[in-house]
Amino acid sequence: MRLNIYLTGVGGQGLVTFATVLGDAAIRAGYKALVAETHGLSQRGGSVDVHVRIGDIDAPLIPRGGADVIVAFEIIEAFRAVDYANEDTVFIVNRRLIRPPMIKQKIPSINELENLLRKNIRKLYVVDAYSDAAKLGNIIYENTIILGALYSILRLNQYIPQGVIEESIKMNLRRDIDKNLRAFTIGLKYGNAK
Repeated sequence: MRLNIYLTGVGGQGLVTFATVLGDAAIRAGYKALVAETHGLSQRGGSVDVHVRIGDIDAPLIPRGGADVIVAFEIIEAFRAVDYANEDTVFIVNRRLIRPPMIKQKIPSINELENLLRKNIRKLYVVDAYSDAAKLGNIIYENTIILGALYSILRLNQYIPQGVIEESIKMNLRRDIDKNLRAFTIGLKYGNAK
């Protein structure tokens, strides 16, 4: 297996935690995994991107055009990540809009942004992790729902048994384990939808 997963989002959305759980699960399943974080103004709500490479890889950074999967935790960030995509890249996009602070330009609505993505991306999965997490009781579970979506959409169960990734959630999150495991299970539903 060789898999390049480019994560993009806004500071505070749990991308680094997501990458830690996924990378740890891959290693527990017997694969090589490298994680590289890059931070912009993440402490002030700026863009964050994290590279996760699993399998037969030698360097931590995904080359431009080399992402097998782009996971956008925020819908505008999906547009910023297109340089890492190719025609076969799968996009998993959270249906959440975080409006940039101090901007004077009109920002399109979530529906307008989603329609634009649907017109231009062949392999697109839109997940509503924010709403699902709110229903679960706290938006903090958003990233674990997205992890479940990624796991089911890519059919990672062929490489990483579900019990292994759940063990990684327990070991790396250490808080609200039951809710995070439920969040992961909620995310699994997205593998059957497009």
